[in-house]
Formats: sequence, structure tokens, C-alpha cells
Amino acid sequence: MTLRSSFGINFKPNNFFEVTTADLKQKLQSIDAKKAVILGENTNSIFNESVELDCVRYIDNELSVDGSTITAGASINWHELVKISINNNLYGLENLSHIPGSVGASPIQNIGAYGQDVSQVIKFVECLDLESLEIFQLTNSECNFSYRSSIFQSKKYLITKVSFELETTFKPNLNYKSLSEYVAKNSINISKENIIETIGRVRALRLPDIKVLPNCGSFFKNPIIDSDQNVDSKIDIIEISESFKKLSAASMIGHVKHKLMLQGGIELHKNHDLVLTNPKNASFNELLESIESIKNTVFNEFGIHLQTEPIIYK
Repeated sequence: MTLRSSFGINFKPNNFFEVTTADLKQKLQSIDAKKAVILGENTNSIFNESVELDCVRYIDNELSVDGSTITAGASINWHELVKISINNNLYGLENLSHIPGSVGASPIQNIGAYGQDVSQVIKFVECLDLESLEIFQLTNSECNFSYRSSIFQSKKYLITKVSFELETTFKPNLNYKSLSEYVAKNSINISKENIIETIGRVRALRLPDIKVLPNCGSFFKNPIIDSDQNVDSKIDIIEISESFKKLSAASMIGHVKHKLMLQGGIELHKNHDLVLTNPKNASFNELLESIESIKNTVFNEFGIHLQTEPIIYK
């Protein structure tokens, strides 16, 4: 079977398994855990065209609401969950609306947007160990969340469901600069009825639609350095504390983009230098060459190492 990532690169795994709760353990008994990769909606993973891996897609669209807790099956679309939560008068996911992908993928990268990380509202994650086939729950603290990172990036776990502890009172988080500026400029009175639409409009100003222009959203993480480390004046500082500084990867890429050697028609998006797009169907190797050009050029200019947000399977 040939599959496709949102970046527009097709790939053909050794085997493809679609499993449900009923046949989960039975189908996975024959899989080599070391060669297994869990697929969601392929919006944050990019594979070599002939990847030597077994790909597994887990299907669970069950959802339950218990007071202020909402528990969702891993295959439910993320944006749909945000809408469902608001329809149930549960709040805390609004700033993460319109992020592509599935519920099960959300803890892996600790998705975030506009001052909100999903780890702030996750109660527990239920998963299956691909090696032992044991099903268990991890509490929020056991997930080892940090900026765009979690335990799931280093463990062979299949996420089956995620539980969120939300608020019963609508308290919009409008502190993020681009969001607050848009709301003020357009004189919007934010309510639970219009916040998802507002977030969508702000996103559309910077981020291309994956259905129109192949991309994976922000392609590089914003580097985090020690607070006492000197920073080039050309680099924007997003956040600063007593222990660290978070730097803008987009500002670094923007300053060196005239030096980049991007291959296969890969481009920086016109509205956001952190977004790579693939309008001309570049190959996987052309993507790798483009990534290396960006990393090396940024490092040579600023001495800062960039890390990719999407998971790259070579």
C-alpha cells in the first residue's frame, strides 16, 4: 500500500496494519516492535519513499464526557475534538483548534499554539507497549512533557486514548501577541461562539492549508538556550526566564534565506519562514538536502543548532 504525508511525499511501508480495540493485540503479535511506526493522519511525520518499516494505524473513535473530563479515542480528528469540547461547555483547547492531526498524535509532540500546550490539560494517556502488548495509563507527569517533546518520542507505545481535564467556565487565553493584536485590530468580542473561527483566521494569515499546499506546519523547533548565553541582535527572543531563553527559529531562517540551497522546488512559505512547503513534489532526498542547507546555514551564521518538528524516518 502506498501512503502519503501532508508534506506530499508518498511512501510504501513493508506492511500496513489497521487495528481496532477488538483485534489490537491479535494483529500486533506478529509485528517486530523495533520496525513498527504508529500512524495518525500523517501530518507530522515524513517517510523515505521505500521505508523499511511496518506502519500501524489504530482506529478508536469513542468519546466520553464525565463532568469536566473528556476522554477521546486516538483516531478522532483533533480539531473535531476541540469543537466537541466547546459544544459540551468544556474549555481549554480553543487555542489549539485547527491544528491538523489526530487526538492520539497530540501528546507525542506536545502540540501547542498561541500560548497553549496540550500538556497543560492532559489528565492521562492510555497506551499499549508494542513489545509487551501491555495496556496501561500514564499520568501527566509520567509523560515527561516539555517543549514539543514527550516520553512517546523515545518509547514504542501505541496511544489508544487521551483524557483531558478541562474548565467549565469560558476564560479565553488571548495573551499571545499575534492573537491579541488581531482581536484588538478587528474589535472582536471573543466568545465561545466565535473563538474557533477567530483562531482559524489568525492561523490562516501565517500557515498554509495542508489540503491546498503540501506542508507540515512549523518545520523547526524554536531553540531553547541558557539564560546567560549571548544572543545575536538579529534573533528575536520569544520567551525569557531566569533559566532559559526561547529563540525564534523563523527570525534566524529569515535572515539567511538568501543563502539557502533548497532542492526540488521546496520553498519557505511567503507568510512564515518557519514553514517549508512542497508545491512541486520534491523527493525525500531533496527534502533532506534542503533541511541540511537550512541547519548548516543557520549554524554557520548564529552558532545555533535547529531541530525539526516533524519526525523524519530515513
